[in-house]
Amino acid sequence: MTKNQPMKSAHENIKKALANIKIYLYIQHCLKTKLFHYSVLFFIVISIASIIVSSFKWSMPFHLYLYGLIYLAAIIFTIEYFLRIIAAPANHPDKKPWVARLRYLFSFYGFVDFVAMFPFLLVYMYWNTEIAHLIVLPYIFIVFKLIRYSKSFRMIGHVLHEVKNELLTAYTACGIMICFSAILMYYLERNAQPDAFSNIGDGLWWSIVAFTTVGYGDLYPITPLGRILSSAISLVGIAMIALPTGIISSAFMDTMQKRKKENEKQNQEQEKL
Repeated sequence: MTKNQPMKSAHENIKKALANIKIYLYIQHCLKTKLFHYSVLFFIVISIASIIVSSFKWSMPFHLYLYGLIYLAAIIFTIEYFLRIIAAPANHPDKKPWVARLRYLFSFYGFVDFVAMFPFLLVYMYWNTEIAHLIVLPYIFIVFKLIRYSKSFRMIGHVLHEVKNELLTAYTACGIMICFSAILMYYLERNAQPDAFSNIGDGLWWSIVAFTTVGYGDLYPITPLGRILSSAISLVGIAMIALPTGIISSAFMDTMQKRKKENEKQNQEQEKL
């Protein structure tokens, strides 16, 4: 009996682990169904719409209903959050359950899911006070929940990931140009405009505005050399800003062509069958 006892306990542990894995996989399967995705998408849109409408003065009489919708959506997000915590080991079968759950909790989506569900209790308690507006503020992160449930957003993320090194190079070059022009403009204009260009920080603000060709008009050079530099930076900025745009556009085209070829192959295979 004593020899068989460890074997029985090990067998029971294996059965228990397999049962838990089945539960994790089932919950994960439910979370990936189209019905669940569309339901969560509906409540995400409802939450965002309620937050937008609640910012208008004419919506004051409807704040109770608007916060009620936010509260209802937050309940759905809370259920989703805890289901994802339970099912996290299904995403990392090679790790212990508690490690897999910690990885989810401290991941980007874990943070977004937490922010989406946490404030709803406080909204319920303070819905008729000014504090409610501060509590609702973190709900802007709900927008990021769309990334998980939208193929278009996921494709954008995939494209940006594919060209991250090229983008890093382009933005590094832009940053060098901005810093160089900011420092140079500060020394060219500080004597002529001590109030406008009081430090290099003011030069950085001018440089970013000029480099992106926005031109707010709050800071501008008045010395001849400063104007020459401003003209050069604006012209260079047009070319430099076009670099990341071209990189991303090219990556989008490549991704679209690859997906088109994959769909054509799948259709051909289905036709053969």
